Amino acid sequence: MLKRITLHNFMSHAFTEIELSPGLTVLTGPNNCGKSAFVSALQVLAENTSGDYMVRHGAKECRVIVETDDGHVIEWKRKKKVVSYTIDGQDFHRLRNNVPDILPEVLRLAKVKSGDSDEFDVHFGEQKSPIFLLGDRGSRAARFFASSSDASVLIEMQKRHRSKVKVAQQDYQRQQTEQKQNEATLKLLEPVPDLESELETLETQYQALQSETQRIQQLETLISELTKADTRVALCSRRVNCLQVLPGPLEQEPERPLAALVQRWQTVQSGLQRSQTTVSALETLSVPPTLKNETALAALIRDFQLQDRICQQSQATQNCLEPLEDPPQLTDPESLEKLIARLTSAEARTQRDRREAEILAECVSPPELVDGAKLAQFCQQWTAAETQFLERKQRHAEVEAEYEQARVELLHWVEENPTCPTCGGELEPDRFIQSAETGLKGHTHDA
Repeated sequence: MLKRITLHNFMSHAFTEIELSPGLTVLTGPNNCGKSAFVSALQVLAENTSGDYMVRHGAKECRVIVETDDGHVIEWKRKKKVVSYTIDGQDFHRLRNNVPDILPEVLRLAKVKSGDSDEFDVHFGEQKSPIFLLGDRGSRAARFFASSSDASVLIEMQKRHRSKVKVAQQDYQRQQTEQKQNEATLKLLEPVPDLESELETLETQYQALQSETQRIQQLETLISELTKADTRVALCSRRVNCLQVLPGPLEQEPERPLAALVQRWQTVQSGLQRSQTTVSALETLSVPPTLKNETALAALIRDFQLQDRICQQSQATQNCLEPLEDPPQLTDPESLEKLIARLTSAEARTQRDRREAEILAECVSPPELVDGAKLAQFCQQWTAAETQFLERKQRHAEVEAEYEQARVELLHWVEENPTCPTCGGELEPDRFIQSAETGLKGHTHDA
């Protein structure tokens, strides 16, 4: 059974993809919107019809892709005059108006044969042709019904259709039951807004209590500081009382002139000592010799100092390396790398746990719940309702997107067809879209 049909640059379709329902799928819409192109695409796919009428104007190639419910993917492609098939990843070329041998078995849209030459197309019906066998001669209809294998195929098709209709009805009843259950659940959740408002009120009261608790703690800290300040004031008062009984300070002469004289004397003494030391040091010296060019000597001294530093560094390196043994041979560094990775991960987790412990240590203990069963039940109901709301919101967004896409396609069609094909009048885009949305039959024509 067909599951999905995709058209690429086929007739009027640049890119169109439709999902087929398990039962009956009906395509509706105004004239010249591309409904018959899907039937032509299936006929071309099943029979490999010749011609290039199916390639969209301006395109170089066209493709028809069909997916079945049993996992098969069939692709028909026409590029210029070359036609090819791709069935479940296997390519078929050079067909010359024929189809691959496995196509009838996979697609199941082949004609029914009666005898050696007569064939009956039981899958496709032309738009302007009579119903199957009604426009044919009686002898041909008799030949069709005389074929027992073909009649059994039709009976089997009828049975499968009935079974699918039955499954669809059961699915419909199941959905009706689920809808009633959802309505009952929504009725049970009607008091949720009131409970939410009460919860907000309780949360406000809890915040007020928290602020009052903080104020009480601040007042307690202030009282403690006031008590300490009162103790210090009493101590200072006792000290003042003890100092009041002492006599007044003695009167002293100004000491600034004496201090300046002492400082001057110390300065003279230090200068005299430095002069005597300089004279005694210079008496033992002889006349200094005349200095010659010292550039070569300075360069030699720098080279000597550099070589000395290099020798000292080499000796120090040798002294450090002498007691060392040969390094061990690493046999399997992968286990050590894994151990280092685990230690690094464990250290990161330990630091994260420490930070969480520090944060949790500063948190205030939560209040004790008197009865948490009702709150837990309410939370479960709230979670289920929220999940259902999000699903319906997502479905609403998908429907809005589909509506907007259909609206753009209608505007594009009206721009390409400014006159009504029935009455010849001018089509207004807004009125045309409004009539299409409300299902009116003003200037919109059913196919």
